[in-house]
Amino acid sequence: MKIGFCYDTKVDYGYPENNLEYTDFVSLDTVSEIGKAIEQNGYTLEYIGNVYKLREQLVNNSFDCDLVFNIAEGFGSRNREAILPGLLELYNIPHTASDIYGMSINMNKQHTKILANSIGVPVAKGFCFDNLSDEVIEQARNLKLPFILKPNCEGGSMGLYLIYSIEDFIKKAKFLIEIYSFELLAEEYIEGVEITVPVIGNGKDTTALGVVTILNEDGTNINLYDNSLKQIDNVINSPNFMYGDALKNKILDYSVKIHKFFHLCDYSRMDFRISTDGIPYFLEINTMPSLCRDCSFEQCGKQNGLSYYQVIGKIIDAARARYNIYSVNYICLFDYLFISS
Repeated sequence: MKIGFCYDTKVDYGYPENNLEYTDFVSLDTVSEIGKAIEQNGYTLEYIGNVYKLREQLVNNSFDCDLVFNIAEGFGSRNREAILPGLLELYNIPHTASDIYGMSINMNKQHTKILANSIGVPVAKGFCFDNLSDEVIEQARNLKLPFILKPNCEGGSMGLYLIYSIEDFIKKAKFLIEIYSFELLAEEYIEGVEITVPVIGNGKDTTALGVVTILNEDGTNINLYDNSLKQIDNVINSPNFMYGDALKNKILDYSVKIHKFFHLCDYSRMDFRISTDGIPYFLEINTMPSLCRDCSFEQCGKQNGLSYYQVIGKIIDAARARYNIYSVNYICLFDYLFISS
């Protein structure tokens, strides 16, 4: 069975590999590690690249893969993560990761929180805005200081600020409105512990692998897990949960519940903060979470007796089961359309 590998890198869009501004794009090292893991699972692998390279193959009728392993983030709009799944869906090509709907809804942090809260998951209060009207400033005054300010449809913790005064809010909001073409989100700051939960599977077969706690190098809690912290190696990601099984199981249950409620596909990651009074507040879904080495998936996989390549294999297995691809001789519907024409 042949798998095509789709991904975006910074160099695809004219940015050097060491650029820290666009944190969603995968590194070339991670592309290599995932590629090796796919091959270790016994699959033939083709490195395709971004959506433009995939489109070229489809237009030229040179695409010959049975399934696409998709980690392509896209670029340029709030719909960016849905563009490649949309192209694959148009051509009836099986792929890992969520579909157009799942990719699109997760990009809107506020809508995601509202829907998650409707099924009983605690979330921080907040509001969205795209201008600094008197009404918006008054809403900000009603949030307890400090509070969070960030783009509502951005990833990689880009543009994330902790606001300590209304004057600071106005200054930072003006700056972000100039940079980002979509609305901003102001929300309560949850003082406490940053955690993340890797999830694999579909429907009733969905499993949360564990809980990873994100700490400063000295073991203290992170005030703000922003872009700068994600790009430098000065945090500790620990899969050893310190707050008891009851809270851990609640967080795992919330994560599976969210994954299933949004009909996400194959794998996702749920981000929370545990408040000082022990309440896990849901922050956001990541339908295209990092699969780099030592990520939450590998760390929690180890606790479940799985190696890195086996975790990647589980994601592929989930996609194959979703498409009923049980035979290595499976012929993609895209191939069938051209064979039979």
